[in-house]
Amino acid sequence: MARTDPALSLPISEPALNRVLNEAHSLATAITGFQVPQLAALIVLQYLPKIANHGPVFAERILFEAIKAGQAKVERDGSAAFADEVVTALDRAQIRTGQGLLADLGISLLHEDPEPREQVILPSGQTSYLTAQQSRIYREIRAQSDDHIHVQGYAGTGKSYLIKSLLSTLRGANVLVLAERQAQLAALLAGVGTQPHVHPRRFDALAREMIPTDLTDPINFRLSRPYSAAAPIADEVIIRHLGIRPSGTLRERDLVIVIRGTVASFCYSGDAEIEANHIPDRHQATLDATARQVVLHHATELWKSILLPPSGEFQPPVRGEHRMKWAAIKGWKIPARYTHVLIDESHDLNKPLLQILDISPQSVISLGDEYQNLQGKPQRRANIIRQRAVTSSVRSGRLLEGVVNPIIGAHPGTMKEPFVGNPLHRTEIVYYDRPSVPEQPAAILVGNTWSLFEWAQRLAAQNLDFELLSSRQQLNMFVNDCIELRRHGSRPRHGEIFRFGTWEALANTNQNKPGFQRIDRMLEKGYDDTDWRRTANHIVTPAKFALGLVGDMRNREFASVMLAPELVDGVWEVWKDGFAAASAALYVAVTRAQQRLIVPARLQSWLEEVTARRRDSRLHIL
Repeated sequence: MARTDPALSLPISEPALNRVLNEAHSLATAITGFQVPQLAALIVLQYLPKIANHGPVFAERILFEAIKAGQAKVERDGSAAFADEVVTALDRAQIRTGQGLLADLGISLLHEDPEPREQVILPSGQTSYLTAQQSRIYREIRAQSDDHIHVQGYAGTGKSYLIKSLLSTLRGANVLVLAERQAQLAALLAGVGTQPHVHPRRFDALAREMIPTDLTDPINFRLSRPYSAAAPIADEVIIRHLGIRPSGTLRERDLVIVIRGTVASFCYSGDAEIEANHIPDRHQATLDATARQVVLHHATELWKSILLPPSGEFQPPVRGEHRMKWAAIKGWKIPARYTHVLIDESHDLNKPLLQILDISPQSVISLGDEYQNLQGKPQRRANIIRQRAVTSSVRSGRLLEGVVNPIIGAHPGTMKEPFVGNPLHRTEIVYYDRPSVPEQPAAILVGNTWSLFEWAQRLAAQNLDFELLSSRQQLNMFVNDCIELRRHGSRPRHGEIFRFGTWEALANTNQNKPGFQRIDRMLEKGYDDTDWRRTANHIVTPAKFALGLVGDMRNREFASVMLAPELVDGVWEVWKDGFAAASAALYVAVTRAQQRLIVPARLQSWLEEVTARRRDSRLHIL
């Protein structure tokens, strides 16, 4: 049976409530300085005897409506008018009776008053309500808009809302707004509308803008073309055209895997040439001195072929990271027509883009969260810039602190300020022992494509429609490739499995993944493309349930979120290789939840273990 830790905290402290109940002062005097949330809490306490039978959930609804109505009244008539209205309606005796019901209903008061929101009048004339942390950053940027600044903001702290306010105050500038994917830009600028001073660009589109107008250089001409082949180039093609031969115990295909990884590592580095340190760590131990030289030689040749193919028969695709790397090597700058650069999710910036920002003349405003970098190690700019932080969530309740802060503490990231939940929100934590489809609608987040395939089957088997939050095209390709590879030995096309020529080779690599094991048994029983089409018919929009890879969720939030087991299993061994990436995925997943978070019971044990280790470590230092 699931175990829950329900709670509702009213946004008023015990000292403040005692002041209200003190008959020595008038109510008008007692509530002097109270903000809308505190006044709304008094209204809930007064009505609590009448609504007690409905429980804390109903009380939370009354609280939300009271805050909403109060903020509207303040915006329309001012704070004094709302306070006068509340004083007229309040009754100390009823509030005292409501206070006596708190323990029975599991409702608590805050230990301290919550951070109030501040009204900010934007240059456009519109009103924005910012938290104190957001407001300080907004005013600082407005006063010093030509300086660099980086804002480290935890998940759910309203970075996107702050960005919309900043774009309004930068109306006299030409602002380049950067993001890795188009979906990020769309989410970031939703509701902003078309503004002539705002120029949204993906990273790869910016790279093409930086290419010199003189396209007589054949590399520049190739990189200026907006499109390249979508599918990765087959291993056999690389082996044939680069003349790769076995080295020691390594076959040609083994070397290709290392060569690809080396080129990718180089493209995300700050180096000008491919060197031994670009060989991925997981392959270093398998290579002797001769094999390393072979890998470096062929990786260099592959990089040259990406920039300028040696023949029409060998055309490695050009990706955004290749364009950005070449721009950094050549020392190209962001076009001078932009006066400012604003970047959301800056934790995903690669080193070449950071190098370009460092040499470009624009002022850069970056916002990010190092704990959302799914590679585990975010890059940082070389220039010394102002650092600011936003740690108070506007999305998730206080109970989530007990999950998020141990993750932050265990992660090798540098910022360790505590995550603070929103006292006006109630986030319930539910633990499960065996994974199953939740009884109530939820977004199910998974860690890999095998699990995505498996949970799609689970939902369809219960005749439940669901929205697919990750690429439907990519999942279709993955499933069909698995079916064809297992039944006919057909070469896969999907980027995760295209290297495998046989099902046995694929199984050897993925045999430790529970999702793969269940899919393997299902295919063994005869699962085919007809079965998958029946499953895919349940993918609809909108739907009560949702399903997606955690890597696609960083701009999303949901009322209820369930984590698949592999997201917790990845962090169980605290000091294992790749822990930073695994804990970042866990952090992203848990911070998507607004009202309910459903997680494996194993997470509770891990959190207790991590907390105990940190406590023991501090005692040892003392």
